[in-house]
Amino acid sequence: MKSRDIRLLTRRRFLAGASLVAAGAALPPLARGQQSRRVAVAGAGLSGLHAALLLQEAGFEVVVIEGRDRVGGRIWTLDDVPGRPEAGGSQIGSNYRRMLAAAQRAGVALVDDEGGGRRPLPISYLIDGHPETRRTWADSPRNPFPEDLRAITPDRLTSYLLREPPFAQVSDWRDPSMAEHDVSAADWFRGHGLDDTGLALLGANNSYGNTFAATSLLSLYRVVAGFQRGSAERVSVLEVEGGNLRLPEAMAAGLAEPVMLGETLTKVESLGAGGVRLHCAGGMEVEADAAIVTLPVPALRRVEFSPGLPALQREAIDNLAWNKASIAWLEASSEEWEAGGIPGSIWSNAEFGRLFASRDEATGDVRVTAWVNGDDCDRYDSLSEEEARGRILEDIARAWPGASGNLRLNAFVRWAAEPFSGGSWPAWAPGQIGRYFEVLRQPAGGIHFAGEHTAADFSGMEGAFESGERAAGEVIAALRG
Repeated sequence: MKSRDIRLLTRRRFLAGASLVAAGAALPPLARGQQSRRVAVAGAGLSGLHAALLLQEAGFEVVVIEGRDRVGGRIWTLDDVPGRPEAGGSQIGSNYRRMLAAAQRAGVALVDDEGGGRRPLPISYLIDGHPETRRTWADSPRNPFPEDLRAITPDRLTSYLLREPPFAQVSDWRDPSMAEHDVSAADWFRGHGLDDTGLALLGANNSYGNTFAATSLLSLYRVVAGFQRGSAERVSVLEVEGGNLRLPEAMAAGLAEPVMLGETLTKVESLGAGGVRLHCAGGMEVEADAAIVTLPVPALRRVEFSPGLPALQREAIDNLAWNKASIAWLEASSEEWEAGGIPGSIWSNAEFGRLFASRDEATGDVRVTAWVNGDDCDRYDSLSEEEARGRILEDIARAWPGASGNLRLNAFVRWAAEPFSGGSWPAWAPGQIGRYFEVLRQPAGGIHFAGEHTAADFSGMEGAFESGERAAGEVIAALRG
């Protein structure tokens, strides 16, 4: 038996007759008549940890399992990389009331995101291998946009075209009345004068769908409306002191029972009288009165449910795609950067996507983040770690030959290739919001679902908190009703 399993059992001495059993045996459920009842939570990201703490505060016994060897899910501070960058959720809005409250409860400090002594370098463009600026773009021979849109650079055009969302409140994006907008973004953009060349350029760095053809226009409206809400509320950007991963770590430390790491969920079994049993890859089983499953959909596809989920819910899990994202962190000394010839931050339609560059104001050294989105990630995701690292350096050096040997790669995270996430966030395809959104968050017996993809109002980190809060409320109502 794994040592953490022993701790889990021996701490529950009030369970009459509980004893240590061989590895793989089920943890005995609480007697149905007891006031304190057990809830199992699968996934120790923000949604799972928030739900677990709310349930614990409500008097429930909570068991949290996590397949990774760390908590945080898609919150991941790269502590061993210079500058300690965020591989996942990075910006905390000052209007994230649930997240701010959780940080306060956990005793974690939030600070203004002021770049940590780094000065962002100005942005320019690399289109079809040729440099451009905002001043040259309107008259560039590489500008494929219609006449009335030529003055707008490709990084700003999507927000410009979608600047008038069809709903008044962001949460209304999933209302049935919005079905007419749950259509192909590519078709809609073509209807506004973009040809195939213009559409390809506009979609070169689309962060909310792997291709515009496979992206719901309604989901893009939601994203733009969220940005507009933040601007209207004058939202400032915060970060956790010492790295955003410190928040889920502190939340996990607040649980009565430690998160059981390295336990990959493989099966969720519904038992009689409303109970559930969770099966893990290593043979461990956990029985509880209810379960909250917070896994992203790509990971959820590999989980067996017995009995099977309702047909439409299973269809949603099998078909909802996740956005692909590959992120590389690089650095160069001041002299190496100058020798590399890279002008600064770059938006491009090259293989490496975007480069976000900032200069350390104390040393003059430069740190660069290369961010690739959508199907362009396939170029890297199909390779081994070593091959992928070499390829992105080659791709950057093809545009700036001087960068070869002068730009060091410190880390490369490929979220679509990461088995516990399978991507960064939902990539809603045309027609899927109306068909699948409500279905994905419907309870199935004693099984409840959470995760950012089930949040109605917010996306991102606050959406994770929102979903965990909803799922915890469902469980409380079900077990105390």
